[in-house]
Amino acid sequence: MNDSPIYERIERGLSERKEQAMFRSVKSAGSRYSIDLSNNSYLSLHSEPQVIKNAREITGNILCGNLASRLVSEHSALYSTLESEISSWEQTESAMVFTSGYTANVGLIQAICTRETEVFCDRLNHASIYDGIALSGCKLVRYRHNDMKDLQFRLDASDAVEKLIITDTVFSMDGDKALLEDIATLARRYKCMVMVDEAHATGIFGEKGTGVVEESGTASQIDIRMGTLSKALAGLGGYFAGSKLLRDYFVNYSRSFIYSTGLPHASLAFTIAAIKFIRQNPGLGSMLLSKADHMRKRIQQAGYSTMNSTTQIIPCLVSSKTEALELSDFLASQGINAPAIRPPTVPEGTARIRISCHLGINMDDEDRIIDQLTQWKSKHA
Repeated sequence: MNDSPIYERIERGLSERKEQAMFRSVKSAGSRYSIDLSNNSYLSLHSEPQVIKNAREITGNILCGNLASRLVSEHSALYSTLESEISSWEQTESAMVFTSGYTANVGLIQAICTRETEVFCDRLNHASIYDGIALSGCKLVRYRHNDMKDLQFRLDASDAVEKLIITDTVFSMDGDKALLEDIATLARRYKCMVMVDEAHATGIFGEKGTGVVEESGTASQIDIRMGTLSKALAGLGGYFAGSKLLRDYFVNYSRSFIYSTGLPHASLAFTIAAIKFIRQNPGLGSMLLSKADHMRKRIQQAGYSTMNSTTQIIPCLVSSKTEALELSDFLASQGINAPAIRPPTVPEGTARIRISCHLGINMDDEDRIIDQLTQWKSKHA
């Protein structure tokens, strides 16, 4: 290393993170966990034999990447197949696949917003939404989480011509849902465009499993639907679903789409197989939500606050960042992988472990989870 003061700042920043119990490191893969509560494969499709079999058939012998940006050339014909599958599933005019959920949010917001646009953003929206807003240079107005009175107050105070409301539909750390019907009503009143992030809802909510937009009956009032292929679908990528007009616009103006190499052929094949499986097996989401509701009630009975969770994401609140780490380490010693979530990912004073309930958890697993949480609570009450 040279004597640049940048290194001093880097070392100082890392030291501060360690002192504040906020230091992060990448978890190495391994088989020491017999129960995994960390992954987002909510429907456990990554281990579903039929999905794997079908994906292999769709893939054929092609395993390479797309080899170029899609605007330069498409080396995989599966892109159009996947986008047709998504638009058919979502019942929209068109769909557009990005390389990740992160690049989808960043690219969609960067493209649609200008310095003249005022964006009304739930305080607990995903970081990728905030990064897209920052990149666009638009004006950010944050409203209190799921507080429709606060949103209305801020809309009422705005004199912007262009207004956009953005919200997650399922909030990734608290496990509660956005009030989409109320948001849609306010959007009509104040002539706002609406964008929703269905990342943690895709595949789970609604009769067809397309998300909270379907469940809430607000499809005709949502302009931009963003979903992910990497959570309940267990694949890779993110997507836009909506009008052909908007798709054409994003193809021409979304920088994260224009300047990214496309996804690998094999990844596209897996996602096609996963969506087809969900469409052929309705009710998977309902099974998951029923399982999560049962587990959540037992966690509450063990003495933990699960906040306002009503979904497959179950936060277990603890008293401090240090305690979150200690509880996570204790569970790991018992073969249970449950990550500690601390500030700045969540607000100060709300450190927790985050349980991702999924269909791979059986009743014996649940009993073991509850037993270990109860043991920990009895020693740290």
